[in-house]
Amino acid sequence: MSRVTSVELDEDDVEYVEMLMRNGIIRSLKEFVEKCVKFGRRYTLDRWYTGLFYIGPLRVTIMPKKAVDYLIERVPEDEHEDVGREIGELAKSFAIFLHHVDAAKNWDLALQLMSDFGLGQFSMTDKNSIQVVSPALPHNMMKSCIETVLETKLEAVQMKIDVQFFKVLKT
Repeated sequence: MSRVTSVELDEDDVEYVEMLMRNGIIRSLKEFVEKCVKFGRRYTLDRWYTGLFYIGPLRVTIMPKKAVDYLIERVPEDEHEDVGREIGELAKSFAIFLHHVDAAKNWDLALQLMSDFGLGQFSMTDKNSIQVVSPALPHNMMKSCIETVLETKLEAVQMKIDVQFFKVLKT
């Protein structure tokens, strides 16, 4: 069941939504509002405080990517894989808590969760390749994170752009 409603929008908000439609990012105001509602529910905007919100029980802090980079710089490179595995364990636990699913058995959900965590935009380019656009972690940390979540082995393909690419070696 759905409900038809109306809202009054400021002119600059209307212009913004119209620009999104012109650029093909959304098809309609309805689609935009539906996305906003899904976002609000997923990130519990009813509990929003500036720069701080929750994904279920997980407290999320918004901070500049550069600040994350500074924190990562303090982690010795020989510990990157261990840190990646720990982040992966967190993602797996969240999949179980929120979706009652073993992330290793539902790769689409697992990749979406890691995207929702802000670790990058994850996608399968084919059955044997994973791509991460705008990664938040160095490739060796990301590799061990993904391996932990998906319970697989990966081979990193070195890229010269802000994209990480991994070949799946074992499923």
